[in-house]
Amino acid sequence: MNDTHFIFERPDQDQVIQHADDLMLRANLVCRDGWDRYRHVWSCGEVVGTALVLRDDAELQRYGETTISALERWAFDLWGITAGQADTDGGLPRTRAWFDSIRAAR
Repeated sequence: MNDTHFIFERPDQDQVIQHADDLMLRANLVCRDGWDRYRHVWSCGEVVGTALVLRDDAELQRYGETTISALERWAFDLWGITAGQADTDGGLPRTRAWFDSIRAAR
């Protein structure tokens, strides 16, 4: 049996909640301290996700990303390959709503 079947399935809801909590914390740190303390310490995905939460297009551009490409990147992390592709094909409504909910919770 192939053990990679899990990558096609949606991650556990606890993982999705953990992503949200993590990005809220990172966004608060950037608002408090600025990007310079973090951009070279955090992973590219963490920086891009935080920039999405903050709607920081300049930081996305620094990493060669657009809002759309960053949302596409996160769609697969949040929903798995199958559902992430479906969300991407449909214009990313679930991923956009997820980031909107983080912004609203901040």
